[in-house]
Amino acid sequence: MKVAIVHYHLQPGGVTRVIENTLQAWESADMAIESVVLSGRAYPGESIKNIRVVNGLDYALPGEAISPSILAERMETAARESLGSSPDIWHIHNHSLGKNPALPLAISLLAEKGASMLLQPHDFAEDGRPGNFTCLRSCYPSTYPSSERIHYAALNHRDLSFLKLMLAGLPSKAHLLANAIPVESNQTDGKICPDLPENLFLYPVRAVRRKNLGELALLSMVHPEKHFANSLGPTNPNFKNEYNKWIDFAAKENLNLTFGLSENSVLSFPQMVNHAKAIITTSVAEGFGLGFLEPWTFGKGLCGRNLPEITSDFTNLGIELQNLYERCDVSIDLLDEPARLKEVIRLALQEFYSSYAKPLPIDSVEQAYHSIVQKGNVDFGRLDENLQRQILLKLKRSPALLDQINKQIPLKVPSIKAIEKNNAAVLTQFSTLAYGNNLLTIYKQILDGESDKIHYAEGEKLLTEFLSPLRLNLLRTS
Repeated sequence: MKVAIVHYHLQPGGVTRVIENTLQAWESADMAIESVVLSGRAYPGESIKNIRVVNGLDYALPGEAISPSILAERMETAARESLGSSPDIWHIHNHSLGKNPALPLAISLLAEKGASMLLQPHDFAEDGRPGNFTCLRSCYPSTYPSSERIHYAALNHRDLSFLKLMLAGLPSKAHLLANAIPVESNQTDGKICPDLPENLFLYPVRAVRRKNLGELALLSMVHPEKHFANSLGPTNPNFKNEYNKWIDFAAKENLNLTFGLSENSVLSFPQMVNHAKAIITTSVAEGFGLGFLEPWTFGKGLCGRNLPEITSDFTNLGIELQNLYERCDVSIDLLDEPARLKEVIRLALQEFYSSYAKPLPIDSVEQAYHSIVQKGNVDFGRLDENLQRQILLKLKRSPALLDQINKQIPLKVPSIKAIEKNNAAVLTQFSTLAYGNNLLTIYKQILDGESDKIHYAEGEKLLTEFLSPLRLNLLRTS
């Protein structure tokens, strides 16, 4: 079987790692798959051997994108030159993310020519990324092709259910394809690093808005005996100003909190994780949810915020996450102007729906408000940074309120027995071998399909699911 894997780039990150793991799974199992990876940029790593750089495949704004027909031709030529013939399967990652409007149309052209495809969205322009969706809008009617030989893969059951709703009545199938969790590199010498803070609760993520850094500051106030740290600063220039505000806030309030811990350290990632007392997460949105699985493979417990719409997949497979919290409730009266919160929500919803060119649904403000505020308490992680800082300044000066939150969120580190149990479940359910076999099964189903007329799904159905007012988070409205 010949497979062409396609992504905008191969820079270090989630999708590149998935591609690397895919190739490793095929090699380890000695599967009869010949592959080439098409990328818009040169690959800085070493594990992917067969790569072709395709000019025009990289990120591009609408005014900068090349002709879709030229991009399709370049992709076909690169695949044929590498594989000796056209690929049996095109496996395309994040084609609908809105990072290059030429790519969905190029894929549509390939589909119309009878290409067999697996389209795998890791993230969605419809999910809190209105800027991406603006880029996608011009090609939206052709973004989601469908036939018996074009299937879709989702990272979690939430996304799978949304894709199935969009594809209802069409010939394409949608599959659950959870990422593999390789553990070969998760071994350390077991030594503690004296240059790192003691009692470290490490948040091993790059700083972006959805990682909810304000809640990390709150936990630092509530648990002053612990030292909290995230690992990397932002690469998105639009978030750097906000990130610097959190750095200044932590210093001014004398919090046991470090941002960008690994940027001033020569230690490897496994060494930092090994030193940590536990791994922490305060994220309010994830695609696959690697951060809920990987800590256990390092022999570390996980504490922090749960995301049930993502983690229910994991708990159904025997991974215990009962020690995580689903809300961080603080009194709404801690806001400078509590009565204005509903207006803040209304303006955010109005701007958000407008950015997607959608009218605001009836009762949407009430729905969102009562999802965020319950029994006089607001979920701290669903507020924006300015509102979070208002609350933090008042909490810092109230030991009684801090004690209440401490009791609500004790951050108990799981026992060694629980860690070992979860590690075993991850190794069994998310091995590279299981992933490779699952992917090969999907490929075979695609090739068993009939070559028929191409239909196009209504992306609006997908957008409607993601735009629910009940899912509003003020950290994800721009």
